[in-house]
Amino acid sequence: MSAPDVLALDFDGVLCDGRPEYFEASARTYAHFWSPSTLRVPGLRERFAALRPVIMSGWEMPTLLRALVLGASDRKVLAAWPAVRDATLGATAGERARLIERIREVMDAVRRDWIWLDRDGWLDANRPYAPLDRVRAVVNAVPHSAVVTTKEGEFARLILARWKVEVADVQGKETGEHKCENLLGLMDRHAAGGAPPRVWFVEDRLETLEHVVRCSANEPRLRDVGLFLAAWGYTTPRARTIARRHPRIRLLTLARFLDPATWDASPRPTG
Repeated sequence: MSAPDVLALDFDGVLCDGRPEYFEASARTYAHFWSPSTLRVPGLRERFAALRPVIMSGWEMPTLLRALVLGASDRKVLAAWPAVRDATLGATAGERARLIERIREVMDAVRRDWIWLDRDGWLDANRPYAPLDRVRAVVNAVPHSAVVTTKEGEFARLILARWKVEVADVQGKETGEHKCENLLGLMDRHAAGGAPPRVWFVEDRLETLEHVVRCSANEPRLRDVGLFLAAWGYTTPRARTIARRHPRIRLLTLARFLDPATWDASPRPTG
């Protein structure tokens, strides 16, 4: 299949392995809400890294630490994270919403302070999954590449600049966390002569890709978007198994990601 006009890439779990940064930023944020001494739990860093696939948005990471400190089991977190998360925060829905917004604000401030105090240390805590010359070749293989992420765009841009990886656009959480809207925005921006561009989207969360499939029922332009699950990112065995059988979603290995000519976005036959 010929290359797309637009290659949309999630950032964390596709281009960047930020788990060292996540833990440190989350622990610093945690200390604004709960006693930092309670983080002295054996194996906490390793458990946090292993459970990263349940996280959708950054504010959930300090909440995950709190859940583990309070005794949540790994099995429970993997099976029912939204319920564990909400129980960990407690209070009413309205009070939780205010606490979530405050955690968001503090975590962004923690990162900005870390960058201000130790820019190189912060950048070094965000590692590419592949040699950067190979990553540059991938993003340059199509007319337009874009990053679509729930991370603040400013943080993704800093890392990309350090890596010397140039993309046409970075859509961070400030543009919204619903990636259907992000993809439609990219289509509007890169339409040529009124015709919608062909878009491929690489994401490490199966739930996000399934959401795009559901959005396609009401938005015809999304029906032709090629959807790929990054097998090397923050995925689970269950998610990879589902992707292997899904009619629209294709499982993409890191080796194939680095060779876009081998990608196949065509839907699987049904029936």
